Amino acid sequence: MTGPKVLFWISCGILLLVALFTALGSLASTATAFNHRAETIGTVSTDQIRDLGGDDSVNNYKARRLTAATWALGFAILFGWVVIGPYRRGDRWAWWALLVSLGLPQLISLARVPLLSTQSGAGTSTALLAFLLIGLLAGVPRVFSRHRSL
Repeated sequence: MTGPKVLFWISCGILLLVALFTALGSLASTATAFNHRAETIGTVSTDQIRDLGGDDSVNNYKARRLTAATWALGFAILFGWVVIGPYRRGDRWAWWALLVSLGLPQLISLARVPLLSTQSGAGTSTALLAFLLIGLLAGVPRVFSRHRSL
């Protein structure tokens, strides 16, 4: 195998890991939302949620978490599907689609640090963005070469 071909397989592997870990994270978040005995949801206690919003507020909070988790799962499945199909074939549009579909939301998520003055959750966005960029950069030689028979 030549260098660009090896790099491209590494690229595909990293991007599939991003999809897999996004899916696993969303399933973990789903389990947290469905856990009826939990005293905390993420970093917030159920008592704090109840104090702020009343008796139904815990279920409403869990429902919002479940909605976000299921959207993340759907995204992870679609992301992995694009990696396995069009990206692996070397389609340039797939490279750009992966960059924009995961890169832009993570940059928006990282805006929480200067705009909301909190770093809570920023580590996950930073890691996703870093692995996305590493994975995509490893695929550049194949996806953007003039001769894609590498």
